[in-house]
Amino acid sequence: MIPIYTVEEAEKSILIRKPIVDVSLPPQINKRIVELFGELLTPLEVVRKIINDVIEKGDRALIEWTWKLDKFNIGDNIEVKSELLESALKSIDDEVKEALISARDRIIAFHRKQPLSSWTTEELGGSLGQIINPIRRVGFYIPGGSAPLPSTVIHSVSPAIVAGVEEIVIVSPPPISSIILATCNIMRALHAKIRVLQIGGVQAIAALAYGTESVPRVNKIIGPGNIFVTLAKREVFGIVGIDGIAGPTEAVIFADESANPELIASDLLAQAEHDYLAIPIIMTTSQDLANKVKTSIEEQILDLPRSKIAEHAIKNNGGIIVVPNTERAISVINNFAPEHLSIVTKNPKQLLPLIKNSGGIFLGESSCEVLGDYIAGPSHVMPTGGAAKFSSPLSVLDFIKITSLISLDRKTVKSIAPLAEILACNEELQAHSEAARRRAK
Repeated sequence: MIPIYTVEEAEKSILIRKPIVDVSLPPQINKRIVELFGELLTPLEVVRKIINDVIEKGDRALIEWTWKLDKFNIGDNIEVKSELLESALKSIDDEVKEALISARDRIIAFHRKQPLSSWTTEELGGSLGQIINPIRRVGFYIPGGSAPLPSTVIHSVSPAIVAGVEEIVIVSPPPISSIILATCNIMRALHAKIRVLQIGGVQAIAALAYGTESVPRVNKIIGPGNIFVTLAKREVFGIVGIDGIAGPTEAVIFADESANPELIASDLLAQAEHDYLAIPIIMTTSQDLANKVKTSIEEQILDLPRSKIAEHAIKNNGGIIVVPNTERAISVINNFAPEHLSIVTKNPKQLLPLIKNSGGIFLGESSCEVLGDYIAGPSHVMPTGGAAKFSSPLSVLDFIKITSLISLDRKTVKSIAPLAEILACNEELQAHSEAARRRAK
């Protein structure tokens, strides 16, 4: 079921990433596009049409597109009322409620450890520094689908609460599951200004970016979605900020002969059951471990309710890579820059300084990715598609702005203004030069 590759074979197949927008839509989606628009459009053309519709028609467009796409009539109830959030929380089991609250509190506690403060110095003359302020209003996209993910609410919103974001707007396709609504209410216990809107898809992204009668315009949009949501976020970037372009979830496990093959198999299957595009990969220096993991996956997958999804992901996007040595494995890891990296070796901490590109690193057999998905501490929102080479997991830093402070004393101005005048003259900017010269008097 799960293929075994050499490094050379893997570098020509599963280690090659396609751009998130370079995805062939299934026939049923193309058929639906023709039904909605009267012609076959590209995903980007679909996105632009819906965005323009929301800009022109506001709430009316949200109501119409929610009915067309989700077959749900939101009418005038775009915002979920507080009573519904409270009743959703009462409807879930106490055991689940306690687990959600514990997860929330650990994620909040972790992010409160992040150093973050304004600062000034007088060492350069006068007062120079940086002023830190939270972003005022942030929108969070929480996907719907067959497997509601309340953990995404907790892991996305918690850093924003710690940062001091004034207003939080959560959007999700209707009908929103009770567990998602309950989790939103749990987060509201720590932040009074959380609003929940039952809209999804491109129309939700457009509403957050441009605002409508019922939806406030936000300053930044956070959260993953399908190809249409992803393209919509890319399209509105510049009007608002975005967290990034999210691709399929991915995990790489590097293991040696000391690893437990059954645990490795269960970790890979946990990644594979996310969705059809998930990327579950193990690299190992042991052919014996590779064979045992393959056997264990084939046994364990039979008991999974989402076995078809997991099997598709493993066959088409994942695999076992047998590497000749640890050095080669580290090179592959740093080039691939996985979202999640698990190191299951005799001495995993020894390899930590060698890892340069990864969203999150899980050291040792006990520190499995699943614990990071739910309750370990850091936000589980991490860079995908190789973005770990230049970006970071979601944190408090994603919800603040830094403003430079310049307040120079007279002595410093007289000493540096002539230098500014010289540089301005060199750039042939006469007005700049003159402004600096006048300060030097």
